[in-house]
Amino acid sequence: MLASTTRSPLDTVELMLNSLRDRHLEGVLDCFDESPDVYIFPEGPRWTNKGGQRIHKGWRDYFQAPIRLKSWRWTNGPEVFESTDLALVCGVIEYEFEGAGQPRPLTMRMTWGLRRSGDGVWRIIHEHGSQPLADPYGTGDWLRPDEAGS
Repeated sequence: MLASTTRSPLDTVELMLNSLRDRHLEGVLDCFDESPDVYIFPEGPRWTNKGGQRIHKGWRDYFQAPIRLKSWRWTNGPEVFESTDLALVCGVIEYEFEGAGQPRPLTMRMTWGLRRSGDGVWRIIHEHGSQPLADPYGTGDWLRPDEAGS
């Protein structure tokens, strides 16, 4: 499904994740736009990466690092919001990574922004993975139960 104009935004995200798991660099790269305005929030240790060429270089370097995605699955979502040329795909994913030979399970809230490229193919222009902080404001959870007690 590389460079397919029938690929949906969700297809693009899942192709990227499956290509990452299967160690298919070209599949991952095909899912990311090469434009200079592409902006990614990697899991770390860096805060950001900007520019399609830099992001493509980052993926090539990632494939040389001692990191491997063993499996992934949606645990909440995916939710897809799509217009003519822009889309969001978001949800919670449970990843099973291996880093430096050690198991590294990681659950992340993930959001991908996609744009239909000039060739008509949906490609990622923004990726953001995060985890909730334990108590960022020191007040606990501010969401109150409703009257029904839920």
